[in-house]
Amino acid sequence: MPNNNISSTENPHRTIKRVELNEELDPYDDILFKKSGFKKCIQCGRCTASCPAAYLYQDYNPRKIMRRFMFLDIYSREINEIIWKCGQCYSCRARCPRNCKAGLGVQSLQIRSVKVGEAPKDRLDIAKQIKINLYKYGEVFTPSMFKGFILNEFGDKGHTWFLKTMAKRKSLGFESESSRLSKIPVDALEEVRKILELTGFMEEIEK
Repeated sequence: MPNNNISSTENPHRTIKRVELNEELDPYDDILFKKSGFKKCIQCGRCTASCPAAYLYQDYNPRKIMRRFMFLDIYSREINEIIWKCGQCYSCRARCPRNCKAGLGVQSLQIRSVKVGEAPKDRLDIAKQIKINLYKYGEVFTPSMFKGFILNEFGDKGHTWFLKTMAKRKSLGFESESSRLSKIPVDALEEVRKILELTGFMEEIEK
């Protein structure tokens, strides 16, 4: 976290804090982070008002995140936990009068978190499973991936309904581990696999 100098002035009604940036700090040099537009953010809060994650999580606030970007407050454990609550829906961009993109800055920090080994294990496990699914089935999400999520979020009743739906799909002739109406042609799936192998996408993943 940047070592900013913060001074405060007390009066009977409020505390005024003045933040002075340390000019010796190097800015976070990432094109996605820069394109978030945090320098032109006017802190109006429209992003937060339209954000589904802000509705679900009390500590997730795109407006406050953009303010953190302004002061390069992006290296703490707290921010590393917060950024994984963003669903990348880009509602923030759609509502912003200045065309800022809080989600893009968050995505940049997520990538950095993975590269430096600070990403939460459960997120890395999901990323690994997505790669395996893409290689095996040609799609990123399969029904079984949601079993634990549905049980945690919707309880036993929702989980039971989910399992019945999977069984019903199978009885209708659909594959249990596919969310598609029709199967991906074998030759097309082989092309997908070849691209994944040539680009190194599947490195360190057991197929």
